[in-house]
Amino acid sequence: MKRVELVAIGRIIRSEGKDGTLKIRLYQKSLREPFFKKIYLESEGELRDYEVESFRIVRNSPFLRLKGVNSLEEAEALRGREILVRPEDFPALESGLYYDFQLLGCLVETVAGRELGPVVELITVGQASLLVVEVGGKKIEIPLVEAICRRIDPAAGKIVIDPPEGLLELNEV
Repeated sequence: MKRVELVAIGRIIRSEGKDGTLKIRLYQKSLREPFFKKIYLESEGELRDYEVESFRIVRNSPFLRLKGVNSLEEAEALRGREILVRPEDFPALESGLYYDFQLLGCLVETVAGRELGPVVELITVGQASLLVVEVGGKKIEIPLVEAICRRIDPAAGKIVIDPPEGLLELNEV
């Protein structure tokens, strides 16, 4: 397993107690039930998998127990590590819904059939999201809104947009 094949869902903040419990911060606040049975942590360029023993939320703070991490010292050694999971471990979504990470790499083209380039980044500020698309060596930002993004098909790796006049020239990064 390579790091680029995994999705970051949070970070280990610190140990909690003497039994190896980890206090974590999840990137997506809406995650209340764990969907992952196994996580990956990176150390010195190497990925190691851990089986999840338990996940609980106490006073809006998530806590994680991993098999094989049974002491304060073992837990403290994991402090600051990013929590990674396999994309295929995410639960299936209803038709027309997708996870943000599924948009990375999708080819963006206009409704007129002009290929622009791949999505290389997704920027989220508050409730608004922007697709960062690499077009001819430059990067442009496209609002991720229904009025512009007419068809989003992560399974096919394609996003069809209908940009308002001047959008593609306006926001070169």
